[in-house]
Parts: sequence; C-alpha cells; structure tokens
Amino acid sequence: MAILIKNKKVCMLSFQHGLLDDRIYKKEALTLAKNGYEIIHIGYGDEAKDYITEDNIRIIQLKKYRKWRMLKQSFLTDIFEAAKNVQADVYHLQDVELCRIALKLKKLPQRPKVIYDAHEPYLEKLMDYWRGRSWFKILLNDIPAILAEKRILNKIDYLIATEENVGSRFQKKNPNTAVIYNYSFFYPEESLSSEEKEYDAIYCGGISEQRGVFEILETIINAKKKGKELKIIMVGGFTSLETEAKVKAIIEKESLHKNIIFTGNVPIEEVANHYKNSKIGLCLLANNNSHQLCIAIKLFEYMAFGLPIIGSNFGQTKKIIEENGAGICVDPHNPENITSAVLELLHNDFYKKRSAEVMTLTREKYIWANEEPKLLEIYEKLFRTH
Repeated sequence: MAILIKNKKVCMLSFQHGLLDDRIYKKEALTLAKNGYEIIHIGYGDEAKDYITEDNIRIIQLKKYRKWRMLKQSFLTDIFEAAKNVQADVYHLQDVELCRIALKLKKLPQRPKVIYDAHEPYLEKLMDYWRGRSWFKILLNDIPAILAEKRILNKIDYLIATEENVGSRFQKKNPNTAVIYNYSFFYPEESLSSEEKEYDAIYCGGISEQRGVFEILETIINAKKKGKELKIIMVGGFTSLETEAKVKAIIEKESLHKNIIFTGNVPIEEVANHYKNSKIGLCLLANNNSHQLCIAIKLFEYMAFGLPIIGSNFGQTKKIIEENGAGICVDPHNPENITSAVLELLHNDFYKKRSAEVMTLTREKYIWANEEPKLLEIYEKLFRTH
C-alpha cells in the first residue's frame, strides 16, 4: 500500500521529449499527482508557455531556439535556471542531455534529490544513428551528455531504466536502481470485427529508414504483384525531411497514394482509434545494437488492442512476440518475408482467435498499473531519507 505523501514538489525535466509525452505525463506525472505530489514539468517547445493542466500539473515550456541561439541553449543554462526557480524537492531527469546539470541540481540550497530516468540505451543509439545527426549536435550535445551520464551514475539518488539490459548496467554503478517498464495504459472500450476494420496494418512511432518505412513500401508493392491491395496507416512524424522526400517519391512513382496513409503526430485518443481500425501491428526495427536492447512500447499497445504483430526477429522484440504467441517474427530487412507474413496473418484464423487471448493477457501482465507501485516506492524511499 503506497504511503500518501503531500506537499512535496517534484520537477520533471525534459530535453527531447514533449511536455505531454505518454510515459512522462500520462504515466509517471499522473501517478505521482494522484498520490499527493505537486508536479511541475519543464521542457522545450515552439513557444514559451506556463500553464496548469486539467490534471493540476504545471507545465513550463521554454522556447526552443534555432540556428546560432541553439548554441547557447545547448549549455542548458535556461532549463537549469527554470528548474532552480521552482525549488523542487526532487528533480526527475527524463533525457540523457540533462545529466550535464544533475550534480548542479543536487547542490541547490534545498539539497534536492535527483532521479535519472533513461528511456533508451543512449550510447548504442548514438553509435547506430550518428550518420543522421549533424556534427554540431554530436559534439555539443551527444558526446557531452553520454560522458555526463557515465559520470553521475554513482552520484545521484536513483536510476530508472525501461528494460533490464540498461537496468543491469545501472545496478553495477548504483544499488538504487529500478526497472520500470513502459507498458500500455490505454485499451479499447470495444473491439471491431476484422471485416469492419479499415486498415490491413498499422505502424505507430517515428517514421525512418531504421524503423522500416522503405520495407513497408516494398511490402505494399510486393502484395500488389500478388494481386492484393494493402492499406497501411503510419501514425507519427518523419524523423528527417530527406526520408520524407524519398518516401513521397516512391509513392508517386509506384502510385501508392491509396495504399498508405500518413497521419503525422496525433493525440493518444486518435492513436487508439487507429489501432481499433487496424488488423495487424508492424514493428520492423532495423537490426542494430540499440534495437537489440530496447523494448518498443508499440508492442504492448498492439497487444492491448488485439493486433497480431509482425516484428523483427531479434532482441526484445522477438522475445516478447514469441513468449506471448503474439505474431510472427521476420527479417526486417527482407520485404518478401514481411509480405508473406502480412498475407498469412490476414488469412490465418489461428492468429485472429489468439488475439482475444493476447488482449486478456496484456490487461493482466503488460499494464502500467503494475508499474505504478515501483515508481511510488522510489519516491517513498527518497523522502524517508530526505
């Protein structure tokens, strides 16, 4: 049973994540708020804002600058000053870049506690994705952030990981480590029959080469050759203008306008409707070091909505799909394999029947309510020693 702790101020800090991010706001912030904590979330956006949400959470959005002013912002002086001014009892860091100010926060006059919440294996991600980043960001943001992460692991009060690989790495540096999985928190109120669903498959997340957008296009083209017109929806934004231009050129060349729909970033309520209207969930992460370690939240969301999954045949993705009988694992770099898997799932009654069982399992096992006590326990420990 969680101890209700009132009048303790928690300041969550983000660098990359949106201020209404699903994990940070919908899960962690709301969990703490309903258990008596005063929550403030500071981060970046297109314009400066300071307001209270309907959940009684204060949002302080700093204006994210471009060009030469971004140089100044890369030193994090603005977010540190904003954090210092709210005089919080706990600072909960949600991005690796913020490790650079972790020890400065600990030295504030009120001697606050500091938590670092690592959403991804950042070193592996930089090694896998550095070609798509500017040298400016690598030298001024990425490398200093990763070095700072290494430096603070045994110096701050608590470490949180979203999966066991990073959690084990943290545990070796700091016994105050917890793994809090990024499980789903929303489910369909009602299910549609397969015949009522509009989309053959859905992908949700950032749209990039590393996450299978070109293989998905090839799958549609291959299915056409086999006499099947697929309709696939992709929910999320492109991670680069270059990728978006290449994708649009292929769509134009192959006349795929009716076969693939892009929604851009949408509210979580719309995401739920798109899941409900889809038959299959796609999670075709490229085979690299970071994708071997990370767990894509979309897996749990697909399962919560009863979508059989076509996922990459390695790492955590393969483990979750196979352990739960939740779909088919394929080589994410082989469009022919993906096409065969899509066509099989669309016509195989076994997976349709299995979907109901997976939905029930997800509501019992892969649910955010199971992770809430872990988060509350961390905060209770911090305040018992405050």
